[in-house]
Amino acid sequence: MDEGTYWARVQRIFNMMDIRTAFVTDAQVDQALQLLKANEGKGVPDPAVSPEQLEVARKIKDAVVHPDTGEKIFLPLRLSFIIPCNLVLDTLMISARGLKQNVAAQWLNQTYNCLHYYANRNASNQEGVRKIFEAYVGATASSVGAAVGLHAVLDKVPPGNRWAGIARRLVPFCAVASADVLNLGITRRDEFLEGIKVFDDNGDVIGQSRLAGVRAVSACTAGRIFAAAPILVIPPLVMHRLERTVFYTKHPALRIPTLMAMVGASIQISVPLSFGIFKQQASVSVAKLEDSFHNRVNRFGQPVTQVFYNKGV
Repeated sequence: MDEGTYWARVQRIFNMMDIRTAFVTDAQVDQALQLLKANEGKGVPDPAVSPEQLEVARKIKDAVVHPDTGEKIFLPLRLSFIIPCNLVLDTLMISARGLKQNVAAQWLNQTYNCLHYYANRNASNQEGVRKIFEAYVGATASSVGAAVGLHAVLDKVPPGNRWAGIARRLVPFCAVASADVLNLGITRRDEFLEGIKVFDDNGDVIGQSRLAGVRAVSACTAGRIFAAAPILVIPPLVMHRLERTVFYTKHPALRIPTLMAMVGASIQISVPLSFGIFKQQASVSVAKLEDSFHNRVNRFGQPVTQVFYNKGV
């Protein structure tokens, strides 16, 4: 799908989040890949294949197949499964009360996040088990520490302070944002320490760039924080207001279903709008990369002025 415009990227992410693509079989994925290869590659297009069939095949490929490795992403870690997973995890974080609940909710969230980031990374570099474990421990410690520390600070605020209640509702977002920076930074550190593969407009690898790696990780980190903000800020603040109304005072059992409905809607809206800010197959002028990329030519002897790379998710 075209990524040339912001709304085209939003639509692409929206399609990738279609829960139906999470449950496609290996046979369906293979069939979609063969269909695309025959009709978009060097093969002769089959006139019997409709544009709608090709669109469905692209949708399956985008949602299931890793763009670097060509391997199928494990079902729970696909972007199309992000709503059910995060619906539960975000609700747990927002509704957590007390030390044990906050620690458990943050630990579960970071366990899922670390696996999801790794499964959807730029795969130019192979991460070892040690680095994945370091990222997991660092992010979990960061999120748990932020949640527990902020709650401890707020516990010292004099009772009756209305701003303390509002601030307490924002603790999950602060914890997740701090952990996202550390998690992605550690999990994908080889991308900015050793570089990622960059390609010319013919799809040929012309080298490995650390500066492109910095751009990829930075864009993913920003996208994650932008996406988390509406999900972990708007629903808890709205619930803070609703829970004080007569209706919810009389019907406390409706609090969690209402919260989950808002979280689910926020994920569906926020993730495409945030992830669409940056292109999946990003590009950058060679003038902004290392000197070794300046004055490069492609296989046809033409100057390379722009290169492309997979940003990751």
